[in-house]
Amino acid sequence: MEIAMQVICGLGLFIYGMNLMGEGLQKAAGTKLKAIVGALTKSTLRGIVVGALVTAIIQSSSATTVMVVGFVNAGIMTLKQAFGVIMGANIGTTMTGIIIALNISKYAPLLVGVGTLLFLISKTKLTKAVGEAVLGFGLLFLGMLTMEGGLRPLGESPIFSNMMATLNSPLLGLMVGFLVTAIVQSSSAVIGIIQALGLQGLISIGQAFPILLGSNIGSTMTAVLSSVGAHRTAKRAALIHFLFNFIGSIIFLILFVFLRAPFVHFMESVFPSLPAQIAMSHLGFNTINTILMYPFADKLVSAAEKIIPGVDGDNDSTIHLDERLLKTPSIALGQALSEIKRMAGLAEQSLRESHALILEGRVENYNKIMERELLINAMQKEITGYLIELGNAPISDVERIEVDDLLYMISDIERVGDHVKNICELQDDIESERIVFSELGIKEMEEMFVACEKIFPLAVRSFVEKNLDDVNEVFTLEDEVDKMEEEFRLNHIKRLANKYADAAPGIIFLDCISNLERISDHSNNIATYVANKHNFE
Repeated sequence: MEIAMQVICGLGLFIYGMNLMGEGLQKAAGTKLKAIVGALTKSTLRGIVVGALVTAIIQSSSATTVMVVGFVNAGIMTLKQAFGVIMGANIGTTMTGIIIALNISKYAPLLVGVGTLLFLISKTKLTKAVGEAVLGFGLLFLGMLTMEGGLRPLGESPIFSNMMATLNSPLLGLMVGFLVTAIVQSSSAVIGIIQALGLQGLISIGQAFPILLGSNIGSTMTAVLSSVGAHRTAKRAALIHFLFNFIGSIIFLILFVFLRAPFVHFMESVFPSLPAQIAMSHLGFNTINTILMYPFADKLVSAAEKIIPGVDGDNDSTIHLDERLLKTPSIALGQALSEIKRMAGLAEQSLRESHALILEGRVENYNKIMERELLINAMQKEITGYLIELGNAPISDVERIEVDDLLYMISDIERVGDHVKNICELQDDIESERIVFSELGIKEMEEMFVACEKIFPLAVRSFVEKNLDDVNEVFTLEDEVDKMEEEFRLNHIKRLANKYADAAPGIIFLDCISNLERISDHSNNIATYVANKHNFE
């Protein structure tokens, strides 16, 4: 029992230290570290390099892969680009094993002390992050020392010796590696356990290598779980990660079965310590596997698309948002804006269809507009929730102002959708009362529709591009629409007084131009957010 407690304690320190070190390094590297993954992966080869570097920094291939699943889910990255980062992440994750193989455990207390001191007395975020990384580095090796101490008595246990003898079966070793990694959710932690066993002479490289291969398969479970509830494309990214590691591990397991003796002889003759043998085997496997799989990137992407068929369509309430991206506020903010642009596009489409519905009698547009309005309402709720979460994250003052403006903007877009719905519902009265508008009434409504169909997308563009020329034009158009509404209302009252128009069509006419004028007002609101930001009136 005492041995188990010591090993569990050591493993806990190891995992916590590894995570702390990764978080510290990530903070020290700056908030743009994750943005690099999205920006520098235009080719598969470049993605491999970026994936390896980022994973080496944050010390977790699972974290990198989960990040990539988030990027794919949000439409930032294609499947082929994601595959490159995933391959690179597998190479980068070997860095932990290489660090452990350096065997600097005797410096662990010093590292813990220096890291704690830096963390406590630092005045800047950078030095505090460095202190956090050093502290994590020290705790990682302190965990290794604790595990080594706990495992030492096992060398005298016949039960443990018999259990380790069963691991001479490569298939069993692979299964053990897979299951343990799937449970602890960290291949680096499993490699650390194997290396701790090796330092006590309790395991050989022949037994360790199949466990290492199984660990590579088990590490994909984090991304698989992360993709649950995500779009199909994100599920495909997780599947590609699994296929890549599974196929590579099975190929190497088969080779190992036939070439075990020369492999063991080579590793023992070149690398004197077992931790070094394990670290270099891990690095060698992932590097060679990447070289072998690289030419088949398109094939694996195609296989994932066939296994998980279908298309992420426009009926999804949101397609650009992913909670994983909230850890990278600059990217999350950009994705929220992309989703709002999509929401505005749907409202604009409904506006144009309501024009054709009311003035051209295209009754088939009625159900489309009503269904789209439900989608717009659902989008508003999801985007609002996402922006509130983003606002609670550690973001800059400039980003906070942008979040507030986006919250106001989606409210205006949703109101535009409501006014379009109001116009659409006028069709019920037009049909039931068989209303026919006068030529002059049709002409005036046509003029209002055209103006609103111009001002609304222009207002959205002015916000997205922060274009003051567009803002000016929106303000000018809004004044024109106000004048139109007032003029057309007076004209209609005169027509009623002179009995040139009937009361029933008149009510529909006034409701229609009133809703169009309100659409213009909300467009004006959107442009005003840009004007206020630039102190421009």
